[in-house]
Amino acid sequence: MHDFSMHAGDVRLKLSGALLLYSNPNDASSVTYVTKHEVRDVGTATAPSQQIMAGSAITAEALIAMFEQLTKTHSLNTDILPENVVSISAEHMVWWLPEGKRRAFFKCAELGQRWGNLPHPPLLFVVVKESWCIFALPKNERPNGETALCHAPYFNVNDNHSICTGTANIPRKAAVAAIPEWEAGFFDSEFTHPNGRIKKASHPRGEYAMWKELLDGGVYETFPLQYLVKAEKTLSDVMVEVRKKLGAK
Repeated sequence: MHDFSMHAGDVRLKLSGALLLYSNPNDASSVTYVTKHEVRDVGTATAPSQQIMAGSAITAEALIAMFEQLTKTHSLNTDILPENVVSISAEHMVWWLPEGKRRAFFKCAELGQRWGNLPHPPLLFVVVKESWCIFALPKNERPNGETALCHAPYFNVNDNHSICTGTANIPRKAAVAAIPEWEAGFFDSEFTHPNGRIKKASHPRGEYAMWKELLDGGVYETFPLQYLVKAEKTLSDVMVEVRKKLGAK
């Protein structure tokens, strides 16, 4: 039994129709005919069976109207954006988080299994469709297009700034209301090991030593920004990458 329903935020959507595309067998990318079909559940409550019913041809005008309506539905955003949100659409969200003390959990041979309420640098989170990235900011202020970004000095972050999900429990939507869930998904996961070959902190004795000092306390009141490593890109560069991921040319 297959469940063809899906969720859009908190709403469960039911499959109600289908478009069938017909192409030349020698050129599958060239669609020449489209039919629209109703989908009905012809089974029972205990054994549902969704089937595509007989359809009819759909015109180019009807297709355009359908996709225009979808675009309006998915791009409509009436949220009043808070100061921490830098950019947002139906499929992406970029926001910054000021420096401050937050929980962090570690589980590795070098540090043991420890956690603490530690100082963290100002951060920039980037969510685009299924991807999730993080950067550190050189100053504790809202970034602009010219802001030079830094590597986030954390374990479980890849060289391309993507976050290794691991034990993280993350939401499935880019929405202002979900920001606390995204942040909790990052900070409540276990940091287990540095990812990639790039050193993401310039502490003279390495990343483990830096986090040990922060865990032990008594050395830093705020995160030592002097140990951040430049990422060699600006916020504007990141937004160009975001647009490409969203399909812009």
